[in-house]
Amino acid sequence: MHFEGEFSVPGKPADVIRRFADVPRMSACMPGAVLEPQAEDGSWPGGMVVSFGPKKIKFKGKATVDFDFDALTGSVHGRGTADMRAARIGVKVAFTLRDDPESPRPATIVKVVSDAELGGVLADFARTGGIAVANVIMADFARRAADEFSKDEVPEPEAPPPPPEPVAAAPAVDAPAAVVAPPPPPPRPAAVRPPPQPAAPLQASGLIWVVIKAYLARIGRFFGIGR
Repeated sequence: MHFEGEFSVPGKPADVIRRFADVPRMSACMPGAVLEPQAEDGSWPGGMVVSFGPKKIKFKGKATVDFDFDALTGSVHGRGTADMRAARIGVKVAFTLRDDPESPRPATIVKVVSDAELGGVLADFARTGGIAVANVIMADFARRAADEFSKDEVPEPEAPPPPPEPVAAAPAVDAPAAVVAPPPPPPRPAAVRPPPQPAAPLQASGLIWVVIKAYLARIGRFFGIGR
């Protein structure tokens, strides 16, 4: 399954790619992702939890990541399996970052190109509505990443009031006049970013509706209805 898409997140590209390199932080933005400590070979074991009402299915596997901070590019290679009709997936994702010229504030457009090999029950899923679901997951990730990156933005402090005019003390006969200096401004508080929270399970109910709509659209195109 081949997929291409793009989304925008706040921040300059050079800052965004370094945030992407924080794998535990970014995994918390991926719907349903579960990340384990990094292995000795540099890979990241983990998986994805998909919730079908009270029942949950976990895909387990591992991923490797690579970043080129100068070229503003990166890639993710992952493989996983689930105990559900031999479901398996292998995915390669490449992304490129560039400035978002339409944003009034610093923002980055992330272009994603992905190729996935799906086996077992997932093969039928990919043919039916895989692209539609990939768009939903990408949009959800973009929203969560934008919310996460906004925690890094420290609001500009309000301008302090002007210091009071120096007040001269009444001079004594044999002492020079004393001047009261204004108090120093309070220190600017440091930005405190709360730790990322693990993502909730990916709710399959919403994705099933996306698949149904994609399937109905295919039928409509077959009969010449819609686009």
